[in-house]
Amino acid sequence: MSMHTIKNCVVTDLDDTIWDWLTMWHSSFHPYFNEILDFSGIDEDNLKLDFKKLHQKYNTTEVSFAFSELELLSDEQKEKIIKKPLVGKSIIHKYNSNKKSNLKMYDGVLKTLLQLKSQGVLIIGFTESNAFFTKYRLKHLDLDGIFDCIYTPLDTGVPQSVERVYDDGHWEPLKTEIRYLSKTIKKPDSEILGIILRDFQVPKENAIYIGDKIDRDIRMANDAKITSVYAKYGSEISNDKYQLLKEVTHWSQEDVNREAEFQQRHFNDEVKADVILEKSFSELLNHFLFTSFYKKTDKDLIPNIISIWSDIVKVQQHFNDIGLRIRNLALTAFTFIIATLGYIIKENIAFTIAGYEVNGITVFSFIGGVIIMCFFFMDRYWYHKFLLGAVNQATIIENKWHKIIPEIGLSNSITKQSGFNISFFGFKAVLNSKKRFWFFYGPLILIFITFFMFSFCLDNDKNLIEKQKLDIKIKDLQKKNDSLQKETGKSETYIKVLEGIKITPK
Repeated sequence: MSMHTIKNCVVTDLDDTIWDWLTMWHSSFHPYFNEILDFSGIDEDNLKLDFKKLHQKYNTTEVSFAFSELELLSDEQKEKIIKKPLVGKSIIHKYNSNKKSNLKMYDGVLKTLLQLKSQGVLIIGFTESNAFFTKYRLKHLDLDGIFDCIYTPLDTGVPQSVERVYDDGHWEPLKTEIRYLSKTIKKPDSEILGIILRDFQVPKENAIYIGDKIDRDIRMANDAKITSVYAKYGSEISNDKYQLLKEVTHWSQEDVNREAEFQQRHFNDEVKADVILEKSFSELLNHFLFTSFYKKTDKDLIPNIISIWSDIVKVQQHFNDIGLRIRNLALTAFTFIIATLGYIIKENIAFTIAGYEVNGITVFSFIGGVIIMCFFFMDRYWYHKFLLGAVNQATIIENKWHKIIPEIGLSNSITKQSGFNISFFGFKAVLNSKKRFWFFYGPLILIFITFFMFSFCLDNDKNLIEKQKLDIKIKDLQKKNDSLQKETGKSETYIKVLEGIKITPK
């Protein structure tokens, strides 16, 4: 291919083209499987079949961590997978750690993608891997924003049987757009490539497609009349790794039969790539001249885009200021009511409501709780909604124009930094802006609830003390009455006093 072939759009496969998927999968699943095999005593073939059923259920070989759904393991054996030993990690922890540590891009990929991005090239990913795992890899490898868009099959996310450590939206990219495909999409479907280019209005002659499978990726690009680039470096797979993958694959028998039929039908076809990347993704730069996808007319809009974005950021600041004022008022009201409760306790104030005597602490602690709840509702479900609307609108602008104006990333940066993890006494949680409301208003409301409950205990304590005092007084009068009766034979005075003492519980 001539060096003077000019392109402005790169569409690429992801698994085994951008990152080494097979090594990542095998390095995590193989030791995980062997450990379960060793302590369970289950026949190897049967255990592989059990994992195969699990993978087929979710249409991916990447849900092996959903071990609780394996049929052959007992409850005790499943417990052993998550139990942490005295030294080292649990079996499931090692599986997750191996998966993360072995997820790596091929040499030259990141540097080449960054260079393409700096030149304004449109970069699009197209994968058959499920959306959740694609987004996980995108975020973990810090590729969010380098890819303009990724097309991936829609899935159900993490199985419900698995305990969630992160929020549902934790792995959602902030800059890269995710477009979902049908679960039934399979390569080599050349129509999908045509749809991708039409979505972005890219002429076929301006685009290339990169993939590591001759019979799928390259055939698909050739059928779509798009320049095909064969990532040969990613096609060299270990037979041992691939054999294990085939034994536990999520492919159904129908998938296997369809693949066999496809291979037989195209047995005599000769599929050749227009360009071959022998050793590295960076060889791409030796075959093409890349130019910016964005037109001059787009750049002419920059002043207007910056002006609109700036106005939206000011709206964010406005609603954020309102939220801070509400919280200041809530603290002021809280302080005033707490001081009032202190005075009520000191003066032992009570109110008569509907003929019943009610402790003042009960009344004011209830009122205080209601007032703080009102502040919480106004803050969280009123003005914070407006703030989120402004943030979302600014994010849309930033995601669309960050390729041309990378500096307008304030909303994305704040969103990225706003969430943080907390862990104490084995409890783990991810705090975002919505959950942090409870950390501010929750303690205030809890204090009023404590006062409210305390008021009933206080009433009971007062009744008990009053009864004890009266009992002492009665016993004292009884003694004096007995003494008077012995001396004079009279007890009328003290008897009348005793008759006049009554205990009326509150």
